[in-house]
Amino acid sequence: MAESAAQTRRQDILLITLLGVAHGLSHFFHLVIPSLFAWIMPEFGTSFAQMGSVMTVFFITSSLGQAASGVLVDRFGARICLYAGVALLASAGLLLASAQGYAWLFPAAALAGLGNSVFHPADYSIMNRAVHGDRLPFAFSIHSIVGNIGWALAPVMMVAAASATGSWRAAAASAGVVSILVLLALVLNHAVFDRTSGLDGLSEQKDKRAEALGKADGQSSTLASSLAFLKIAAVWLCFLFFFCNSFAFGILQNFAPSIFRAVYDLTLEVSTASLTAYILGSTAGILAGGWVAKAFTRSERVIACSMTMSAVMALILASELLGSMSVLPLMALMGLGVGIATPSRDMLIRGTCKSLLGAGSFGRVYGFTYCGMDVGQTLAPLVAGPLLDAQHFSLALVMVAVLQVCAVATAMGAGREQLHLQH
Repeated sequence: MAESAAQTRRQDILLITLLGVAHGLSHFFHLVIPSLFAWIMPEFGTSFAQMGSVMTVFFITSSLGQAASGVLVDRFGARICLYAGVALLASAGLLLASAQGYAWLFPAAALAGLGNSVFHPADYSIMNRAVHGDRLPFAFSIHSIVGNIGWALAPVMMVAAASATGSWRAAAASAGVVSILVLLALVLNHAVFDRTSGLDGLSEQKDKRAEALGKADGQSSTLASSLAFLKIAAVWLCFLFFFCNSFAFGILQNFAPSIFRAVYDLTLEVSTASLTAYILGSTAGILAGGWVAKAFTRSERVIACSMTMSAVMALILASELLGSMSVLPLMALMGLGVGIATPSRDMLIRGTCKSLLGAGSFGRVYGFTYCGMDVGQTLAPLVAGPLLDAQHFSLALVMVAVLQVCAVATAMGAGREQLHLQH
């Protein structure tokens, strides 16, 4: 029995590692093209606005594809969809390397966006099915951290490859080659993806409530099993949680240095470091959040406490009560609160699936709810930019706090929905 437990643990570690690397690759491709702007723009004679439109194609494709890929994951299997996602990223890297003009960048970005859209629904579906329940919060924590590492590595590796070879095409091709190597590692370890130890007895059959929701409208059972989750309030609350949380982060990601230079008269270096402090705090919070999520099963309460702390930090920053010396520690504390909530937020979505839809819904629910993240980050600069143009810098921080409070409300609402259905 002890040997079996040890073997399960080894398999879980292997699985978490492989999925973490794949997730890191998806985040890596967020920044492959931006990292090569300095080489691509002179060669093709493009402006920043033109290159920005290329990245808009990436994120729109990723957002729309994420909801669709969630349905495909549940229908055809997460492993096959994961392979397809990595293959699309490899194709995007190689197509980018062979681009003969500005127009070629759009299909490369679209391929990368389609590939990126697969990872959240596929990875979370596999983890929920295969990783033992005791290790699942840590799996979610590691998955998020390795994704952040992918963001950090992309500019370093792309710039280093382009500088060393004297060719941005070689750097783009190297991203494609890395993707092929990751795909090879996934295929060689295919058996580990088909385990079901993480289900904790969760039925593989279609949820009766989902079927009833679909049949009430005269739909076929197949359509009901695919779309009935959209009639569940808890699913929409999880979507709104991601939307509010990512909207708040999008404001900071795009404008934190400008906000703190204006409000606190900080130097460019210190104001830029404010975002670094937030990210470091968030990373520490994600690490701690795995233990917290395991210790406290009421995920919505963990989210409420940690995100409320973050909102308070944002309000203190907006008030200017503590002076310029407080900016870095308060930003770190804000990031810490958001980070602690991260594994619990994924456990909250898992609970929604278990309470309402069954194991067959992991892909589509995670895919749909994570769309809220893309939508929030897309809208954040469009809404906050005019606010800053009007010199309302402190008000932008108040908006961050309000959005984080809204995220708390959506998480608590989703938790209440789950409890209602469980009783």
